[in-house]
Amino acid sequence: MKRFLCLAMLAIVAGCGDVEMAYEEAASMDSAPAFAPEADYEAEYAAGKMAEPAPTEGESEPVGGRMLAYEYSAELQVPAVRVGPVMKAHMAECESAGPAICQVISSNQGGSGEDWSWASLEIRAARDWMGDFRTGLESDAKDANGKLSSSSMRAEDLTRTITDTTARLDAQITLRDRLLVLLEKDTDQVGDLLQIERELARVQGEIESAQSYLRVLQARVSMDKMSLSYQTLPQAVSSSTFESLGNAFKQFFGVLADSLATMVLFFAAILPWLIIGVPVLWLLLRIMRGRLNLRKKA
Repeated sequence: MKRFLCLAMLAIVAGCGDVEMAYEEAASMDSAPAFAPEADYEAEYAAGKMAEPAPTEGESEPVGGRMLAYEYSAELQVPAVRVGPVMKAHMAECESAGPAICQVISSNQGGSGEDWSWASLEIRAARDWMGDFRTGLESDAKDANGKLSSSSMRAEDLTRTITDTTARLDAQITLRDRLLVLLEKDTDQVGDLLQIERELARVQGEIESAQSYLRVLQARVSMDKMSLSYQTLPQAVSSSTFESLGNAFKQFFGVLADSLATMVLFFAAILPWLIIGVPVLWLLLRIMRGRLNLRKKA
């Protein structure tokens, strides 16, 4: 029993050592900067040096090149009435390519009337399809009597992250295989079996977590992301230019009636005071004049 328990502990420690060695080995690689200059990435992309992520589970590093995740953004300015149709046309173009080529992540649209409108679209697509789509954005804007006002590109180097994750995954798979071998050995000690099963469950959970994370990273490398913003093209004169003047004429008679009503109410409020106050004031003035005349005669 003690011999079996010692073998189990040695296997677990050896497996953990493999995990640590694999991680240190991956960490010792020359790491590229997290974000490289846009010009360098564009040059590599044009020269065909961009390496696609390996789809197989056990592969830890591509044959050559770096694994880059590209993110693009662009803003189109078109007339307000064309904002919605242009955005929907781009969304339909992505959906028609199929989910394996292009995926719509989110879309939004808002605005009011013919003077102001906005929309946004976020997609993720295969690299070749995204290149053709980006090339056609300027012509799409011109066809809608608008323009491509801005565009940008951002690339993140995921080579180090994918390599580290793959190395950890390989080490965990090796540890799991060793635990399975120990679990198949004959033993009468239930406690030893339970301890190995608990360790096996923990290792299996880490393997599944690493596999899921690796799939996410590979998806980011294999499909580029793009955020599109659609804004209203500024116009010198629009239908709302004289809207305030028209509203003023519409409200003219209403404001005039309100002013007259205010004057009527004011007159109605002071009329009782005038009826009482004018005679009293006239009487006081007569009394004061009389006293002044008496003083002059004296």
